[in-house]
Amino acid sequence: MPMRLSPPLSALILAAALAFAGGVHAQSGSTGATDDQAALPVWNNDKLEAVLLLEPAASSAGARWKFGRTSLDAAFGLQDGDSLGLLCDRKSGIAGAIGNLAENCSVAAVGGRRASATASVARAGNRLGLTFGTGRDMLPSWLAPRGARYEQNDLTVFAQKSFGSEAVVSIGGTVAHARLVPADQVPALADRWSSKSLSIGGGIGDFGASIVGRVVDVPGQPEQWQGLGVGLTWRTPWSGKLTVGAENVVTRGRNPFSPAYQGDEEEGTIPYVRYEQDL
Repeated sequence: MPMRLSPPLSALILAAALAFAGGVHAQSGSTGATDDQAALPVWNNDKLEAVLLLEPAASSAGARWKFGRTSLDAAFGLQDGDSLGLLCDRKSGIAGAIGNLAENCSVAAVGGRRASATASVARAGNRLGLTFGTGRDMLPSWLAPRGARYEQNDLTVFAQKSFGSEAVVSIGGTVAHARLVPADQVPALADRWSSKSLSIGGGIGDFGASIVGRVVDVPGQPEQWQGLGVGLTWRTPWSGKLTVGAENVVTRGRNPFSPAYQGDEEEGTIPYVRYEQDL
C-alpha cells in the first residue's frame, strides 16, 4: 500500500521533487534525457532511488488561410500536465519494483489532460472566434483527499475590436459542464455541475483592465454561486506583464470549490498580484 504522509512532509517532498525535476531537465545531457523528455524522480521512504524519463504525449497543429485582408485561423491540440514525483514504501529498495510501480508507489501530484479546437476570423485588427475543449483533471486535495477526478466539456466564444493601433476592447464567455469520477468521493458536491463566465476587457497603449464574472451551479444546492473579479494590467517596457486585481469583489451564495465552503463562513475578496515575463 502507498505510504501516508503528513501535510508538512508531503509539501517538503513535493517541493524537493519539483526542484530535482527542474535540475535534471536542465542537465539533460548528463542523464540521457533530450529536450523532448521529462525526468520524473522516484522517492522511496524519503530517499531518491531512481529517475524515470518520460516521453511527451502532447501534440498540436494549426493552420492559417488568408483571403485578402481577412484571415482564418484554426488550431487544435492535446496537452498533458506534469507529474511531480512517485512516492514509494519499498523497504528492500525500488530496483525490484520498477516493473510494478502501480502497486508500490503513489503519484504525488497528477496533472490534467485537455484537448481543444479553436477557430477564429481576423480582419483589420479585429478578431472573432470560438474554442471547444474537453479535459479531465484532479480536484484539489483539500476538497477531495482521496484524489477524485473530474471531466469537463466547455465552449468559449471571444471577440476583439481594435480602435486604431493603441486601443482595444475584448469580450469573451465560457460555458462548461463537468462531472465527478467517481462522485461518492466528494460528498459536498453533486455528481454534476455547470459553470459560466463572462469577461469584458479593454486597453489603451500599455495599460488594460478587465472584469470577469463567474457563476457555478451545483444540482441540489439552494442557490447558485456568483462572483465578480477585476484586474488592471501594465505591459512593461522589458516585455513583461504586471496584473493587480481581486477575485470575489462581489459575491452571492457560497462557492462550492472554496475551502470556506466546508465551514460556516463565506469566501471573501481575494487580492492578487501576477507577473508574466516573455522570454
